[in-house]
Amino acid sequence: MLHTPGHTSGMTSYLVDERVLLTGDGLFTESVARPDLEDGDEGAADAARLLYESLTERVLSLPDETVVAPAHFSDSAEVAADGSYTATLGDLADSMDALSLPEEEFVEFILADMPPRPSNHGQIIETNLGRQDTPDHVAFELELGPNNCAASRDSLTQ
Repeated sequence: MLHTPGHTSGMTSYLVDERVLLTGDGLFTESVARPDLEDGDEGAADAARLLYESLTERVLSLPDETVVAPAHFSDSAEVAADGSYTATLGDLADSMDALSLPEEEFVEFILADMPPRPSNHGQIIETNLGRQDTPDHVAFELELGPNNCAASRDSLTQ
């Protein structure tokens, strides 16, 4: 388990068999996490700095061959040869502009084009924290659909 805050303060990623990194909502194949959902716009810059640290110090320190398997994908995501929405860390580092920026440029870049918050984000947070009793089938539906956890509506790749 890797502590990878930025999207939320408790965000974690899981390295499976030293080969596959389950990144949850921290890193996608076409974007990085949006940092504004937990503490709003006022906390987004600090969360973006945490995300930068998580990505540069923990995630990008893994071997380039590490397969990144995110929790969501958007319309701009490319399907891998095996039909999954995964990519190697090396390929993402080479193609995603956000992953090669210095910290302050990263923060500015991420904050510049965040989509509007999803209308159901409050319900998702309360469900995830166990503060709201949500039937399993409704919780499953909350997790489906477009990738509203990404920092940009458009791909952050070249």
